[in-house]
Amino acid sequence: MPDILTKKEAVKFLELDEKTFENYFKNADEITPLPRAGRGRFTFNKTDLEEWRKDYDQRTIALDRDDYARCMDFVLAQHFRGYVTSDWGTSRIREFGQKVTNWVKGQLGEIAVQKFFKQKFNVSVELDFDIHPNIVPQDITKVLKRSKWVEPSIGVGIKSSKPKSAYLVLGGNEVEIPERSSDVYIYCRPALEDDHLLRVSKSEITKLVSGQPHYDKYKNDIPDLGNIPCEIAGYCYKDELEKVTSIPGQTFDGHRYVIKSGRLHRDKKSWRELLNRL
Repeated sequence: MPDILTKKEAVKFLELDEKTFENYFKNADEITPLPRAGRGRFTFNKTDLEEWRKDYDQRTIALDRDDYARCMDFVLAQHFRGYVTSDWGTSRIREFGQKVTNWVKGQLGEIAVQKFFKQKFNVSVELDFDIHPNIVPQDITKVLKRSKWVEPSIGVGIKSSKPKSAYLVLGGNEVEIPERSSDVYIYCRPALEDDHLLRVSKSEITKLVSGQPHYDKYKNDIPDLGNIPCEIAGYCYKDELEKVTSIPGQTFDGHRYVIKSGRLHRDKKSWRELLNRL
C-alpha cells in the first residue's frame, strides 16, 4: 500500500464505514487530510492514519455480557420506578426500545471509563449505580488513594453517544444549573448494536417464532450478543464547551453546549493530569 492514500483507500485501511470516516475528518477534526493541490481530492498520509488507529485501539475498551447485564439491571430499575425521559427540547416521550438503548449506552460508557482508568493507569474509581429520587450529575463517586476510598476532588460527568458522532453535545441544564453541572465531561462512544435486545433474548425469540411460516428464512441469522467495544474519546473541562444552536447536519430547539471530539484531551499525559486532579 502506498504512503499516500485516497479517501477510499483510507476508509479501507482504517476498517471504518464511510460515514464514520467522513465525520472523523470533516466534522470532528480527528483525522487530518493532506493539503489539496488546487481542487484535487482529499488524500491522507498512511503514517498519520496508523498513529490514529493505534491511539484509537489504546483507548477502546471491550465490555462483556456481565457489563451489559449490570447496565440493563440499572436501566430496568429506572424504568419500573417510573423514571421518564423525553427528547431534548420536546415533550415527546421515547418509546421503550429507544429509551433502554440510550440508557444502556450511557451506563456502558461509565463502566468503560472505570475499566480504562484501571487497565491503562492502575487507578480505581467507584461509579454511582444506585437509584436516587433526583438526578445525580457526578458519575464517579469514589477514588482509591493510598488504599483509602475518598471522594473525588472534582465533579466528573460521563456522556455517551454513537460511534459516528463527531460532537459531545450537552443540554443547557446539564451545564448551566450548578447542581447538575460537572467540572469535567468524559465522552464515550460505545458500539452497542441497535438490535441488542434481539441478541440478548435470542433463545426466547427463537422459541416464540420457531413454528411460524417464515422461520426457516432467518433462523440462522439471529446474532449473539458478543463483546461491546467502547471508545473513550477524551475529556474536556466545562469552560471549553461552546454554546451553539446547531452543528453540521443538526439544528437544535434552543441551545446546546458542544465540543468536537478531535478537540478533546486524550493523550496519556492529559489523562494523568486529570487523574491527579481527581
